[in-house]
Amino acid sequence: MAKVAASTIKLPGEGKELLAKYAKVYELADVGEAELPNILSRVNVLLCWCGGEFNLTKWIRAMPNLEVIQTFSAGVDHLPYAQIPSNIRIFSNAGAYSLPVAEHAWSLILTLAKGVHSRLMDRDRYLNDPAYSPRQLTGKSLLVLGTGGIGTEVARIGKAAFNMSTIGVNRSGRPATYFDETYPVSRLRDVLPRANVMVIALPLTKHTRGLIGEAELNLLPEDAIVVNVARGDIVKEDDLYRVLTARRGLRYGTDVFWDYGSGESLNPRTSLLNLPNFLGTPHIAGGAQPEVARRAVLMAVENAVRYLRGESPLNEVDRGDYV
Repeated sequence: MAKVAASTIKLPGEGKELLAKYAKVYELADVGEAELPNILSRVNVLLCWCGGEFNLTKWIRAMPNLEVIQTFSAGVDHLPYAQIPSNIRIFSNAGAYSLPVAEHAWSLILTLAKGVHSRLMDRDRYLNDPAYSPRQLTGKSLLVLGTGGIGTEVARIGKAAFNMSTIGVNRSGRPATYFDETYPVSRLRDVLPRANVMVIALPLTKHTRGLIGEAELNLLPEDAIVVNVARGDIVKEDDLYRVLTARRGLRYGTDVFWDYGSGESLNPRTSLLNLPNFLGTPHIAGGAQPEVARRAVLMAVENAVRYLRGESPLNEVDRGDYV
């Protein structure tokens, strides 16, 4: 009997066509409420975002034949793991957004390094204010937390464009392409004092939540630049606010914000947005661009097809990192 695959969104034509070679395909956005339970009861492979357009918590019990969840998103920290039976395999879309997110990280780094986030038109004040004065990147040290797709691309650009020495931090300390040195997370505090620029590109898990707090930030050089393109909750918001207030020369840029229990909020609880050494963009680095989102969806479809063909899909999620 043919497998049944369902997508919570309308798929690009070529994606739907590819998936249809290996499964009966339903786009749930086009399914009426009355027929939805019958279709869900037959679904073997579900392609979805981690929340929003489809209430996975509500419908998971209506999918007794579900074998695989393939996400369109790279991050999977918002999945309702407690409601997903342990026999269901979960695959993320890690790597799908590496290029645009790395480019965005560098846009934040360059903006902060050259003080372009300043509105000062007084030359002397501009050049002498620790929050804005231009800094050189060439030949400096780049520390990247996370040596996956995004972190690797950030390091590649740092080496190619600015001849930076690159230090990577990952779970095991295993060597990674474009990194001169790599260390395990357990050695993070040892390398923080060497970072002229630090980019956070780690997934949010129970191991990385709150990884960066006041103690870690205060180990950074006085004029360090920190950029977060991972998840807001990897950094402790209150700690960040205290450190940025006390250390005007430390600059922080982010495309991700904090989750207060009902999804990411672009309005921090603290007054970070008012600080001169803080720069934020409203989570636009990845799938906000239509062409990037389309390609990411196609990558998710291709990974689901690997499973349907009996091959080994990429990026299987370890539930132990989240529950």
